[in-house]
Amino acid sequence: MSQPNVFEQIIKLVPKHSFRAAVAKFDGDSFKRRLDCWTWFGALLFGQLSGHDSIRAMERVFCVGNARMRRLGFSTVCRSTLADANRTRPLGILEETYKAVLARAKEICPERHGFRFKGEVKALDASVIDLCLSLSPWANFRKGRSGIKLHTAIDLAGDLPDFVVITKARRHDVPIARQYFHPKPGTTVIIDRGYWSASWLSELNEKKVFFVTRERKNNRFKVAQSRLTDRTQGYLCDQIVYQKPSKKGRYPGYRGRLRRISYRDPDTNKKLTFITNRFDLATSTICALYKARWKVELFFKALKQNLKVKKFLGNSANAVKAQILVALIAFVLIQLVRWLTKSRVSMPEAMAAIGTLLLLREPLSKLLGILPRVTRHPPSVQLVLQI
Repeated sequence: MSQPNVFEQIIKLVPKHSFRAAVAKFDGDSFKRRLDCWTWFGALLFGQLSGHDSIRAMERVFCVGNARMRRLGFSTVCRSTLADANRTRPLGILEETYKAVLARAKEICPERHGFRFKGEVKALDASVIDLCLSLSPWANFRKGRSGIKLHTAIDLAGDLPDFVVITKARRHDVPIARQYFHPKPGTTVIIDRGYWSASWLSELNEKKVFFVTRERKNNRFKVAQSRLTDRTQGYLCDQIVYQKPSKKGRYPGYRGRLRRISYRDPDTNKKLTFITNRFDLATSTICALYKARWKVELFFKALKQNLKVKKFLGNSANAVKAQILVALIAFVLIQLVRWLTKSRVSMPEAMAAIGTLLLLREPLSKLLGILPRVTRHPPSVQLVLQI
């Protein structure tokens, strides 16, 4: 039997029994004679991995090739039928598939997050994905601008999205976090100032969930204690504070004491002030925790640039959300491939290699392995310049 290509090896990592159960649950294949849900999902996944933003390109791949595609259970693809499927197929099928792939990835993901203390560490954030206002007026959220917002929390142990919610861009971050984000007691959550809400932070503290965030500009507090810090390393202060309510009394303050740390970066000379309810960690560890929040920004960058979540195959809300869900599945699958092959290549490098060589018949371990050494021989003929 010949070596399967890269796409065959990746699609086999999707639990097909879970996909079939999702199709049956949402009645996805009823009255669908030309394009079944498995082929619909396979075409979208191929487009995300290869970086194609054209339905015509996917139509040609699935129509010309195909003994190998039929062996994987895929039928032929017509661009009009695929466009209709993106507009009408239930998103619950992709959501259930994403959960199944994520559960499989979590079984083998590394357990360490890079810090010495115990407990999970998650970076919570949201990012706006811009859309064309004239083509997607349903996503209008600002004058002359259209887009949707992707909310997620990245587990730093494996850089995997813990939960994903897609909303309109005008939705505020805190209500979504309250509704969908439920960390375990002992978890440390890293958030930016957009999630500042004294009542929500109080709820996290009461649930024994730790947080590290930036101080907002109009924060009012009372200093109860000041700790010694090494100012030569940029640590300006380490204080125990109590937050005061707002001046007009509309918003109550945080219930309990907080830790306030100011740090000045010696390289950029930028001053940062952090607020946390962790009193057991060193000042340097708190600063390093907030610095690790950059991983969630790298996750959004990978989706938008490497997996091309900027150009969409359809303009309806269903088509846009379907493509984002498939991009998330592709992200988790590539992470899964990196761990199964024990590859040391970075995530962007793995995405680039897989996207370029998707139809190459090579094992993934070789594709993402160590590159062979190139022996450079001196030139046999040397040119001598005489002046």
